Amino acid sequence: MFKIKEIVKLHNTDAAGIMFFGNYLKVAHDIFERFMSEIGFSLDYIINEADFLVVIGHCECDYKKSLKLGEKFELQLSVANLGRASFTLSYEFINEAGDLAAKAQTVHVALNKASKKTIALPDDLKEKLSQYIA
Repeated sequence: MFKIKEIVKLHNTDAAGIMFFGNYLKVAHDIFERFMSEIGFSLDYIINEADFLVVIGHCECDYKKSLKLGEKFELQLSVANLGRASFTLSYEFINEAGDLAAKAQTVHVALNKASKKTIALPDDLKEKLSQYIA
């Protein structure tokens, strides 16, 4: 499991000082970028050097408890599914009390950069992802 500690920032909240629902996915994408860099597949590398892309084909988020401005939380990322051409990441937002505040998932699909057609995940990426299966 890949984990980071975060704090609810003002720009992620609504007028009531609660994290705006759409910003959960924005924060999840931030940890996705950090995770991909950590495993050696930075988005910079994928976009500028690799012959494949990894695009989001689906995302969802369930909200359990509000996260408020200034509240600390932990964001936990794990690989929920690893397929031939795609992988699913699971994100859990854990509040200071240790309760699940929200859970999100993103499905990422591998595409050939030139043709934009679905391809098998590169073996080395699949190997790295497999180390984070929950």
